[in-house]
Amino acid sequence: MSALRSPGGLCLLLAVSVACGRNDKEPPPAPTPVPASAGFVGSDACRPCHAEIASTFARTGMGRSWYPMASAPVIEDWTKHNAFTVPSTGLRYKMTERAGKFFVRQSIDDGRGRETAIDERELAWVVGSGNHSRQYLVEQEGKLFQAPVCWHTEARVWDLCPGYEFDNLYFARETGRTCVFCHNDRMTLLPGARNAYEEPIPHGIGCERCHGPGGSHVAKWEQGASPTGGADSTIVNPRRLAPDLRVQVCFPCHLGDAKATERVSLYQASLEDWRPGRPITTAVLPYRFSQVTMHDFGLSAQADRMMQSACFKKSGGKLECLSCHNPHVTIFRADRPADYFNSKCLGCHATEACTAPQAMRHATKPADDCVSCHMRKGVSDDQYHVTYTDHWIRTRIDDPKVERTRFDVEPFFPEMVSKLPPGDQAFYTARAISLRTHVVNAEAKTSMWPQAEGKFREALASGYPKPDGPYFLGLALAEQGKHAEAAEAYAAAYAKDPNDFDIAFAHGQSLMRQRRTEEAEKVFAIAAKDNPAAAGPLAEMARARADQRDFEGALALFKKAEALEPWIPSIRVNAAKMLSALERHEEAIAEAEQALRLDPEGPKTWNAYATLLARAGRATDAEFAARRAKELAKAPGLRSSDVRAAM
Repeated sequence: MSALRSPGGLCLLLAVSVACGRNDKEPPPAPTPVPASAGFVGSDACRPCHAEIASTFARTGMGRSWYPMASAPVIEDWTKHNAFTVPSTGLRYKMTERAGKFFVRQSIDDGRGRETAIDERELAWVVGSGNHSRQYLVEQEGKLFQAPVCWHTEARVWDLCPGYEFDNLYFARETGRTCVFCHNDRMTLLPGARNAYEEPIPHGIGCERCHGPGGSHVAKWEQGASPTGGADSTIVNPRRLAPDLRVQVCFPCHLGDAKATERVSLYQASLEDWRPGRPITTAVLPYRFSQVTMHDFGLSAQADRMMQSACFKKSGGKLECLSCHNPHVTIFRADRPADYFNSKCLGCHATEACTAPQAMRHATKPADDCVSCHMRKGVSDDQYHVTYTDHWIRTRIDDPKVERTRFDVEPFFPEMVSKLPPGDQAFYTARAISLRTHVVNAEAKTSMWPQAEGKFREALASGYPKPDGPYFLGLALAEQGKHAEAAEAYAAAYAKDPNDFDIAFAHGQSLMRQRRTEEAEKVFAIAAKDNPAAAGPLAEMARARADQRDFEGALALFKKAEALEPWIPSIRVNAAKMLSALERHEEAIAEAEQALRLDPEGPKTWNAYATLLARAGRATDAEFAARRAKELAKAPGLRSSDVRAAM
């Protein structure tokens, strides 16, 4: 979908006042120190006293951000245009409804025109209001996983969800806490789980996301407090916050450009630890690429882009998210005036100051519409089939697309970073660089990983004391193929904290690479004992047994790992190899076919299947499977626009 551009983008409005944002009648900003002991109570506790706001908020995109599939209004096409195929691989999806339940069926061509690797799942949850799109979650073993298909409302098409056209995780993408933070009200992980949550699961973002935990506030009013008209220290009222803190209420979910921004968690902190009214830097340090691209923007980059605007920089805090958006009322309401957003611009600007030709000004809808000329509309970098508004307000919006050429990073809040010890400054910069590698091309990665390595080494040389310093240095070294140096770094991290799961796992794998099998087994045995729900340590112990040709012992461990996390195809492939080594060929083939169901486009999985078929004496089937593996290995990564909807 091509970006929508203004006819020249020449209209220039001159500032004539500073009336943006706050109303003169509003009370002056005041701190709102909600007690640290205040607990979360959920939005239902707010409704009795705030019924009208609760009613209108329930119709906003945030209020409808997460809900059961069974209660969702049907906006998708489940009967006619309800299937599509990935042309390069033959991967096929079909979405259907049966008896009030909704399903997605995944399969692939086996190379002989037959359907194989069939995997059908019921959709349990909807994520997304449907204003722009919907994505879906499936449940397995009490855990939540993202389905690979999304419905795009504007274009009325089914397609792969963003990112899946490059790295399809099928039904195994975990819905972890970083996912749910911005898509639902507060969810609590079950002990030891990564994507299983305490019941009841909330239905949509709630009041406490922007107002902080309401336990003390509810208790105060239940005890018969009388209104004073002044600030209430038991709840956060963003209207009373200082401008810099008020705008940061939106940052956790709207400061996140997929191609430009990284939010690095502070040590043992996360966005879940942040509370409205506090600086965002108490939980994360936001970084961005130093080079700003005019054309590209991400779906959740509203704050990133607004902060580039001269309007924002020169307003002294008066231009903010709330200048144009009332979070309690949907912008998609039928009675929204056509000039709603234009009227916001006219709080600071005058139409008489516009120098664009009259014909151009009258061609906008409505006429003299500031937004049409100064806020570009287009498809974001991380979403397809829908047009969004780029929140960088600027004189011209018709700049040609220019690709990024520099990949150094800088902090959003340099004054905050400058207060950290030198070792911390270097460490968090290195983390930002390394995390940004996942959105750049291979050539850029080759320059960024040495940058990250250098900064991690600088952090350690400056006295950065925490075990994640050498651990992440090890990852940066391993990405560059420097495995001997990475092994030293992992060992140093393990010596500092042998109880950290990620550190122990990396150290154990490094020992395996060095053929120090007995040492590796000991590391993984401890990790398995301390993390009984994790399949990884058991699978690595099984691999060590297989290296020692103890196929029975390896199979038993692979089966235990498989029982813990049955959605991991590599564990099933390895179990199949053990079965084949034990001459249990039919069982091996059945196990490999389950792996194909979980990884239908994986060349390695198809190759393993071919090898197992050959060992079982099924030469013809093995030949077709090997040919399919070669075809899939050559298949390019596809953009969603290349996915053809079936009629």
